[in-house]
Amino acid sequence: MIHPHTCVKPTPKGLGIFAKRPFRRGEILWIADDFDVKIPLAEYERLNRFERKKLDVYSYLDSRGRVVVAWDEGKYVNHSCAPNSTGLLEFDNISIALRDIAADEEIVEDYYSYFGHFESFTCRCGAPNCRGEIREDNAYEPALRISIHDVAPLLRSMPQLLLQVESEENRELMELLQGELVPVPNGRMVA
Repeated sequence: MIHPHTCVKPTPKGLGIFAKRPFRRGEILWIADDFDVKIPLAEYERLNRFERKKLDVYSYLDSRGRVVVAWDEGKYVNHSCAPNSTGLLEFDNISIALRDIAADEEIVEDYYSYFGHFESFTCRCGAPNCRGEIREDNAYEPALRISIHDVAPLLRSMPQLLLQVESEENRELMELLQGELVPVPNGRMVA
């Protein structure tokens, strides 16, 4: 589920996700929920080329070998070689602000932080470190993610609206966080 304080706007790439309000480093911007489509890779590979091409635009491969398509606007997160959002190293299917994000700023991720993505394209993000070509066959780069140990104090310091979502992923994340964080009813995380 994408954070409710985001919206979809046109970009030179098509559509993108934008912050409706400022986000602080460490805020959860998206987390998979039970409405997202999660297709086993073997099932995806049995689809015909046309069907796969339609899925490829809005999907990614997660650490469990599932092709994930967000049911909501989360699927419109674009690539940038200078991302402001990324996933956790120890837990897939979540996006966390890497730095403070201003209101009306596009929320972008480096597609090489995904275990797999299915598109090749010319990147025009304009970042000084822009790769130019983004290839679907390039390997996952774990260094592009943030460790739960590095972000746990930030998770503790602010309300995390999306942790209130009832889903399999949230239950698993909360189990992972057991020694790190304890949830309280108002959505704030404390030690």
